[in-house]
Amino acid sequence: MTKKVWVFGDYKQAEAMVVAWRGPVPFLKTWFEQKKDVHLNVAKMIGKVVQDSKLQMPSGLWMTCPWQEIPKESKERELSKRTVHANNYDMGVMKYSLITGLPVKYARILQDMYHTLFPEIRGNYHRWIREELTRTHTLENPLGWHRRFYDLIKYGTIDPDVLRKGYAWYAQSTIGLMTIKWWYRVCEVFKDDLPEVKIWTPQNIRRQGLDVQLQVHDSIGAVVPDDKPTIDYAVKRMDELGSIPLLINNEILDIPRDFKVGPSWGELRDYDLRSLS
Repeated sequence: MTKKVWVFGDYKQAEAMVVAWRGPVPFLKTWFEQKKDVHLNVAKMIGKVVQDSKLQMPSGLWMTCPWQEIPKESKERELSKRTVHANNYDMGVMKYSLITGLPVKYARILQDMYHTLFPEIRGNYHRWIREELTRTHTLENPLGWHRRFYDLIKYGTIDPDVLRKGYAWYAQSTIGLMTIKWWYRVCEVFKDDLPEVKIWTPQNIRRQGLDVQLQVHDSIGAVVPDDKPTIDYAVKRMDELGSIPLLINNEILDIPRDFKVGPSWGELRDYDLRSLS
């Protein structure tokens, strides 16, 4: 029996990119365009504020090394990643405190710090969503999917919880629909090259594309034979098929893909796309 491996592809920092382009949020856009680790850069910016202001954070956060040297594998980067997603969607301080494990006092400080560093989140992105909902009660994502928010008005005023749903829906629905399109493309990558299928047996269905067995949030996982030419081919085709350009604010955004390969979900290793060029 042929040994097989997983090939997992996922969209890189995808929801944050949609917010950065829709805002726009210049700092975030620049980092993405320069292919920098946005969550690590946010961690460093927060670290600079903490260290310059000599703030005392729980467990010595952002004080164990100079802010310029905060490593990728650090609690500060993971906390910053949660900060980006939570505050892009205007999460309340109590819930933000819960997901970060920070006392409410420090959660509020971190939220205020994030919005001070990136005022365009509220000033551009949130404002645009709020204006669209106020005008039509409807949002349309870059792929043309509409959602109507029937419960926007509560007791004669705009419900802030519904606004939060709008902030999240715009980015999350975009990436969710992109991932489904990607999954569909990979499942049918060979369809046009095959003779007309008259009997839809499981074998004929599988022959249409790569054997995609999982779709998780913004990633898909295919199972392929464990030999380098096949893995290289699968990664190359999956990367090509995952290119789904979005038009946001009259700019084209093509969210990049990352790949991992391994014998099991728990043993995946980074796959360098540059080795294919």
